[in-house]
This record gives sequence, C-alpha cells and structure tokens, in this order.
Amino acid sequence: MKIFLRSAPNIAIACLSLIVIPANTMLARADDDPSLLQADRYLIQAFAASDKAALERLLDSDFTRIDSNGKSQTRTQILENLPAISNSDVEAQVRMYGNSAIVRADREQMNVMRVWVRRGSAWRLILYQEVLQVAKSEPPPAADASSNDCENPCKTIPFQPEAQFEKQAIAPWQGVMRAMANNDAGAYAPLIADEFTSTDTHHDRPYNKSDRLAQIGKQKIAGARSFPPALVFARMFDFGETVMMIAREQRPNAKAYWNTRMWVKRDGRWQMLFSFNTRIE
Repeated sequence: MKIFLRSAPNIAIACLSLIVIPANTMLARADDDPSLLQADRYLIQAFAASDKAALERLLDSDFTRIDSNGKSQTRTQILENLPAISNSDVEAQVRMYGNSAIVRADREQMNVMRVWVRRGSAWRLILYQEVLQVAKSEPPPAADASSNDCENPCKTIPFQPEAQFEKQAIAPWQGVMRAMANNDAGAYAPLIADEFTSTDTHHDRPYNKSDRLAQIGKQKIAGARSFPPALVFARMFDFGETVMMIAREQRPNAKAYWNTRMWVKRDGRWQMLFSFNTRIE
C-alpha cells in the first residue's frame, strides 16, 4: 500500500481577533498569531454563507473532510457541493505547534477537530473531522482467541516508510500499538504527550493521558487483552515541528474507521498529541 506524502510549504490569508485560549496551550499561544484565529473565523463564516470563493482560499490543496458517519471527501468534492459544519457556534480551544494548529470545538457527544497548516504568512485548513461519540462507552473488543500476537500494526505495516520523518513518527506509533496490545503502561507513557487526548466513536467522552493509562492498568489486572486494529491505508504530512497521519484501520468482523493522529518532537523523541477516531458507518 502506497503512502501519499506531502510536505508543508507556504501560501497566504490574513489576521486579527481573539478567542479564549486555555492557559496550558503548548509551544505557542494562539493569541501570539491572531491570523490563525481570524482564518478559523473566516472559515466558519464562509461555510455559513456558502462562499466558495473564500473557501477556495482557505482550504489546503490536500484538504480532507471526514464527517461523523466516516464519509471522507477531498477539497474538490467539498467545493462542488458545500456541506454544513458542526458546532460552528462553539467557542474553540486552540493549540499551536509551530506551523500547525489544532482547533477543537466539542459539545456533548459531537466533537469537531480542525487542523490548520501555515503556508507562508497565512493559514490553510488541511483537515476537518467529526467524531460523534456514543452515549455509553462500549467495551474494547477482545483479542482474537486464534491469535497470540499483534502482527499489523505492532510488527509490520502494509508499506515501507522511506523519508526520515516517516520513520521517526511511525516507529513510536508502533511502540504505542505494542504497549496497548501488551497492557504495558510503562512503555506507553513516554510515547504520549501530556496534553494527549483520544476521541473515539466507541467512547462517551474524550480520554486524556491519565484515562488511557488507567484503562491499560485495569485491563492488565483483569488479564484482558485487546489488539489494535490493522492498518489498511495511510497518508502522512510533515509540518516541520509536527507530523500528521490520516489512517484507515480495520478490526476483523467490524466496521472500519478513520483515525487521525499527530506527533510532536520533544526532548529528542516523537510523542503523540491526539488520536481522533471516526467509525465508518
């Protein structure tokens, strides 16, 4: 399976305005670059007004939209038939990481993530994704009794990473998968950023790092195992300070889903910032 790879050069859009930003925003405060907040506001206004001309300027050439049913669309498809966006009236939470920014607008079970990339002096939206979480968390799927190991993705994946940034991000990702399969909280913790969140269709709320470590601990005590789903397809994007992967994953006898992840390099190692998981209905 081929991975499509894009680096993050530069293009342009403009500036000004404020949003309430959490005090623990990492690496850079959003109000240090008001052009990001303005671009996000313009985006919401453009969708509300069905302004295709504005959206042509705001959407990156590699833009992907994934709705709450797991339908994936490209920039071209979106501009042909503009959809509505969810939680457009929700005050956003913003984290900036150099040339990329994560915008979250969550309300009750509906979670919305917008990922922006800086192109030159301006910002372009590269991902819009929705996760509609269940009202009550579903139990994790048990490991296949006929299998004693996690082959894909723990050991092998259906492509060979070539560029250095791919290898740097893929290797710790597989480490996370192995730690989850083996209920190894000690191996899992250093590969996950402190501000990590996991937003999964199968859960009733986003999980933070502490939640995931507690979940791993409970499974270990119970003697239960659940293998991560196999990787089917992925696209990767290098933003400089961060790397993003949009992956299609599949468990046996279950629905596939899109899982977007992002990593940031800290203290010489790549740590996962989020996992955003939409089941394909």
